[in-house]
Amino acid sequence: MARDTAPSRARHDVVLALRTWGLEQLADTAELLVSELVTNAVVHTDSRTIGVVVTRTSDRAVRIMVLDTDRSDMSAQACPSGDEESGRGLFLVAALADRWDIERVATGKRIWCDLAAEQVVEP
Repeated sequence: MARDTAPSRARHDVVLALRTWGLEQLADTAELLVSELVTNAVVHTDSRTIGVVVTRTSDRAVRIMVLDTDRSDMSAQACPSGDEESGRGLFLVAALADRWDIERVATGKRIWCDLAAEQVVEP
């Protein structure tokens, strides 16, 4: 099984990449998103390994991908009731990411989200 330390390691690595690219303004949101995605993979799959990839898609945007080897059904998740303590991760991803999706791949599935920094307009 994937280790419980995976979300922490993924947060660290994604923030390091963002700092390297000068995109620190995305760090807080990216940390939250990668934490949710990796935690979902750890808790809800039987994957032995989970991969995290962050790529720069433009000078001010990134894509974060989480890959796992789970081949189970990818049906849409129902909205949790108000008294449930979990089940809101993908709703959070949908609210914070510019775009996101879940895709079946040959080795399992990947879930990705895109983030873009606000464009600063000079006066």
